[in-house]
Amino acid sequence: MPDESNVTCFYCGLDKPRSEFSDEHIWPDALGGDYLPRFWRTDEVCAKCNSMSGVFVDGTFIRGWAGSAERGHSAQEYLSLTEPLRTALPLNYFGRSTDPNIHPDEVADWWVGPCGATIVHFRPKETEALWSPYLGGDPRAKKARVGRAYIALASATEFWILAALGSFKQHFKRAKRYTVNIVPLPEWTAFEPIDRADPAQAADLKIFDAITAAAKAAESVHAQQEIQLDTGHRFLCKLGLALGCQLFGASFGTHEHGEQLRRAFRDPDFQRRQKIPIRGTGYFNGSQQTPLERFGWPGAWVLMLQTAGASLSFVVITPSKRSMTIQITDDPALLATLPEGYAEGQVWVTLPILGQAAGPIATPDYIAHLTGEILNSDLAALAAARIDPALLPSC
Repeated sequence: MPDESNVTCFYCGLDKPRSEFSDEHIWPDALGGDYLPRFWRTDEVCAKCNSMSGVFVDGTFIRGWAGSAERGHSAQEYLSLTEPLRTALPLNYFGRSTDPNIHPDEVADWWVGPCGATIVHFRPKETEALWSPYLGGDPRAKKARVGRAYIALASATEFWILAALGSFKQHFKRAKRYTVNIVPLPEWTAFEPIDRADPAQAADLKIFDAITAAAKAAESVHAQQEIQLDTGHRFLCKLGLALGCQLFGASFGTHEHGEQLRRAFRDPDFQRRQKIPIRGTGYFNGSQQTPLERFGWPGAWVLMLQTAGASLSFVVITPSKRSMTIQITDDPALLATLPEGYAEGQVWVTLPILGQAAGPIATPDYIAHLTGEILNSDLAALAAARIDPALLPSC
């Protein structure tokens, strides 16, 4: 018989039947959560909260400008020197074209791929302002509305042709994909050649050609980006709440600090969230000039649970070595119940581009590895996968 006993959801705090719960990646799969140990997943989040968080909280960060920029940072350091299709590189987002010829019901997103490949994605314009900061638009869009993507390669080197096309295919899994300046080989069934005689494609290519020509001439291309100043705030509050519940149990959600984190996580209104006494720094409040910068790892997300100054905090160091922090609690009664090993801090390193992770590692041991005093075998394995980008074929 199925277990219908009630369980308290970490995220909403409601008691619900076990059948309404699902597997939740506390640290998102898209940022390497799949490669982390079980501590970073829970089955004590209801499916409704899981879905809400994935789209509106995790998704805002992952699919926004910051998440996109971070995923591409240092990614080339983990490419195979001989197998360009082994790893799909993230694309760089340059913004929405402001070309007046774009259909009023559509958006033309400008991306740059490996070795400078130009990519333009034509898709329906969002019907709600909510989705404007999401690169690629509404993540719930049906296949018929994911649009058309065009790529013009910037290198004639086979390595970079394959790398660019592989990354292009991976990024636009559902869109129709066209190659502009190369005829697809018969086995390249994922791509279609352009047809300038087709009126719809001709209209797309007029805009595409203007972007490509300006880029070749080193002229400015007018594009718009929408960046949220509170990037990462709700995401951090969700992480702080989930980690508090993992460490102290679901009852942490009824604690004063847990309730504050839950309110800030669940409230979509930035002005209201500012009034909630949460301590931490979001993506644009953090800095690359703090002492935490030295704990970064190229291309990786470094996750740190730290006790300092009689408080427990969660720290994220991004692939570009920007830091984000959230205080979980400074209640001495709770801190006294922390599992063994957390007093000195714990570190995890996850590399989505590589599909590997390391941790938990005691903070002193992590620092000892970074300084070269005592090497950690798991971290050494991650380091061994790095290459010198100068060894890659020339564009």
